[in-house]
Amino acid sequence: MKQLKQKPYLTYALDTNGKLVHVDCVPRGLACKCLCPHCKSELVAKNGGNRKVHHFAHVNGSDCVGAIESALHKMAKDILQEHKLVMLPSVKQGGKGKQFVFDKIEIEVSDKDLSLRPDCIGYTGNGCIMWIEFKRSHEVDVKKAGKIISAKIDCVEIDLNSCELDPAKVRTFIESSEEMRKWIYNHENPHPFKIYDKSNYSSHHYFDDFYDFSPRIPRHIAIDEQNTIVNLCDRDEIDVNKHTYFCIACGKEVCVDVDTWGNYSFLHVDKNTPCEDDFYLHEAAKKVLCGRFNIQSKIDVYIPQRHLCEEGWRCPLYNENFCSIVIPISYDLKAYGYDTCEIEYKFPNEKFSYDAVLKRGDDLNATIVIVIYADTCYIEPENLKNRAIEIIVRCENDVLYLCKEPLRGERFRFLNFRHRKLNTASWEIINREVLKFTLFSSGKYYFGTESCMNMNITKISAIYEMFISENIENYKMMRQYAVLRCFKNQKELCLCEICYFLRSVDSLWCHEKICIRYKTKGTPRNPLETMPVKCPYFSLDKNIEAILEKECSGLKFIERDLTNR
Repeated sequence: MKQLKQKPYLTYALDTNGKLVHVDCVPRGLACKCLCPHCKSELVAKNGGNRKVHHFAHVNGSDCVGAIESALHKMAKDILQEHKLVMLPSVKQGGKGKQFVFDKIEIEVSDKDLSLRPDCIGYTGNGCIMWIEFKRSHEVDVKKAGKIISAKIDCVEIDLNSCELDPAKVRTFIESSEEMRKWIYNHENPHPFKIYDKSNYSSHHYFDDFYDFSPRIPRHIAIDEQNTIVNLCDRDEIDVNKHTYFCIACGKEVCVDVDTWGNYSFLHVDKNTPCEDDFYLHEAAKKVLCGRFNIQSKIDVYIPQRHLCEEGWRCPLYNENFCSIVIPISYDLKAYGYDTCEIEYKFPNEKFSYDAVLKRGDDLNATIVIVIYADTCYIEPENLKNRAIEIIVRCENDVLYLCKEPLRGERFRFLNFRHRKLNTASWEIINREVLKFTLFSSGKYYFGTESCMNMNITKISAIYEMFISENIENYKMMRQYAVLRCFKNQKELCLCEICYFLRSVDSLWCHEKICIRYKTKGTPRNPLETMPVKCPYFSLDKNIEAILEKECSGLKFIERDLTNR
């Protein structure tokens, strides 16, 4: 049978001077003249005898739930005021904490400007001020934290829940331990926030008697009561003492939250269930981009354009599909007359609204559609004839990118952007890869990818070269085709690649190609490693020949016979 943990006893109370005293330091019974640290009711000292733990009890017999918590809270403040020493947590994650000595400590002094009363205020001789909050049953809530952060007051919170009601242990914990404490605000930490990707950050939240195990990413973008977008990453924009902030997606009120390491994020206030991450990212991206477009005088987009090789038809391996490169070209949309961005725009006779559009006057044909793709929040544009920019938003970093950076990169897709003029690019920029087969005088060969710029570089011992510009991803087939062509042109080389007796063998440890006649005829077990020439047991694999002739008919390639050079 599981033994229940014994309930702790109230062993400290307030004397007539408001100081904490131990039960063994006062007279027995009502003569102790002590009060409960929590409810201030009269107590009786039960400090006689040896059968029970000496403790205080309420005269009226009531069970005061917060008595021990209040006593511990009072004890921590008194110890700090007396010794003026505290162990502060590291400013940065992974760092080491440090002890800090104050010249003076004040307890429970109200700040009239913020309407707050910190547990302790520490002062140093050089004018530094720091708030120290002790957590037992109540922590620094989001509204109080927001006021402290906005006022830029250095403040540390120390969690006392692991402490016993013992002065020596409490003092050791406050002065020597680095555990269970965090910064609410510290002026030495200029970037107290972390951006998380939705794929690698997850937590669970408790709402209305059930657990929600869906991922929740910390959020740093919100709007104020005037619908102005604010970014928590820039702390100078945030002032909860003057403004109220709301979720940019669902519109519910949010406050500034501080995690264990002092990183800030917006958190929905009590009883406001946070909206889904995809919805938040979708709405934030849409409103951030629209707000930026309507404020800034210059909006650059980098639209990919295909450039063909300037060598053109002079190259025997030229192919428009391969001999080209996509180069993003910068355009200022404002310079092209786009002056308005509208959210949730619906074209005439359309069934649904698009996330946003960029308009150039009243010309609907010139309107550019903005589509935000945030996983589950995405509408596939059907039969869209207008030009469109699809913006992929996977995490909050993608949203922050939209605040000031040009629209370019892998997260942007440009649809229906047609170009009348096809530009060209130099041979060096395109630098296309081709397959090169080189046969040497020894009968061995080399086959691999080569830059088209190096086609004229030839090894001294090479007697034959073959360049293949198509199907370069089918490496094995192209190698076999080059060997077969050399065989039919009566070149002397290793023919094991197309030999009937070459077989693939898969074992638990490896995959290898062996000659199945190596035991009976003494041929090499792995002939492709030694490349034997003029093998008397060679037999052309007719199946390989038939497949190659069919698949490689019409293949474009270049051959060079270097025998007589």
